[in-house]
Amino acid sequence: MGGLSLVVLMFGLIALGMPITFSLGFSGLVFFLTNHLSLMIFVQKMSTSIDSFSMLCLPFFILAGELMNSGGITKRLFACINSFLGSIRGGLSYVCILTNAVFSAISGSSLANAAGIGTMVIEAMNEKGYNKDYSACLVTTSSLLGPVIPPSVIMVVYGVTAGVSISKMFMGGMLPGILFVLILSVYAAVMGKKLELPRGEPFVFKQAMIGFKDAFFALMMPVIILGGIFSGIFTATEAGAVACVYGIIVGKFIYRTLTWDTLVKTLFKAAKTTGVIMIITATGALFGFCLTYARVPQTVAKFLAATVGSKAIMMLIFMVLYLFLGCIMSAQPIVITTVPIFAPVCNALGIDLIYFGVFIGILMSIGTATPPVGTVMFVICKNTGMSVIEYTRKMLPFFGLMVVWLVLLIAFPQIITFFPNLHP
Repeated sequence: MGGLSLVVLMFGLIALGMPITFSLGFSGLVFFLTNHLSLMIFVQKMSTSIDSFSMLCLPFFILAGELMNSGGITKRLFACINSFLGSIRGGLSYVCILTNAVFSAISGSSLANAAGIGTMVIEAMNEKGYNKDYSACLVTTSSLLGPVIPPSVIMVVYGVTAGVSISKMFMGGMLPGILFVLILSVYAAVMGKKLELPRGEPFVFKQAMIGFKDAFFALMMPVIILGGIFSGIFTATEAGAVACVYGIIVGKFIYRTLTWDTLVKTLFKAAKTTGVIMIITATGALFGFCLTYARVPQTVAKFLAATVGSKAIMMLIFMVLYLFLGCIMSAQPIVITTVPIFAPVCNALGIDLIYFGVFIGILMSIGTATPPVGTVMFVICKNTGMSVIEYTRKMLPFFGLMVVWLVLLIAFPQIITFFPNLHP
């Protein structure tokens, strides 16, 4: 069985409705049997792929995000930022963007942002008379900061798959995240005047300080995580463990909103999410081994390196390809199955793997908001009652903002590589 047959079989099984992880695993099993490879290697490739110290940060950051939601910390973040910015015309737009940015430094997931913050923000905007479609689309787009601003679940998966530093991946996501916050803020300012969006309560310094004091411990969580990683005090994995301990202490003993029953449910929820990602990672690693054994990455790298001579053009090709894949598949399988193929292409063309990984993380984040299988899209549609067709039509201007963001990152790769290059 060759590499092309392997890929066709995998996509064929997905098209027939088989879950992605089983499609990957079954395709790999057929490849092993037809090529007379030892089944002992089959098991080893799956087990060793998740037997990694770097992968430990995955369940930690997932749990930290769940603790923030269940401990009521997100409400304090929203109230604090609203007390400072709510008085501006269309102030809740900026509150939505910045709350998602801060929460992204804890959750690492666009879905966690949409589910944890989205409902609360949409309700607040509706109460103040904001346009419903605008509110839903802004919440959707702001939630995409989750996998971009570190820590990021998908960047952990990429880092393990590509064998690059996860800490440097996190550093690479900082400036692109800030850039998108600025792009959304400019758009919010324009729409605030165009739609004549309302102002909130007048700014009161004393009230703002009360909100800041109430949210202080919540605001310190991203400071501890990012400060610890960037300063080298602890690794990404250790940062995840610290975040979990800190989240439990704050939720249980400081804010006292996290009960033991809630904590147990939160642990089970985080374990379930982690288990799904881990099994996909294991079968995806197996599939990647099969592709490498069939020399698919080497063949593709040789062809593209000879055909495409420009880094920018290659990144544009990657952009179109990954945006398409993000419309039909979830992020983890895409990264696990394609990175082993395209990493050699990047090496051949001199594209930095950290830059490539952060760029893929952004594309995968956008994929969660695109039809027909975007998870964030379904959360927002469920919460607002919008149909997928209506949602897609209203999101078109925001998809345009995302394309502008991506083009800027292709034109100026230093936006991603600046911080990683400071730490050789």
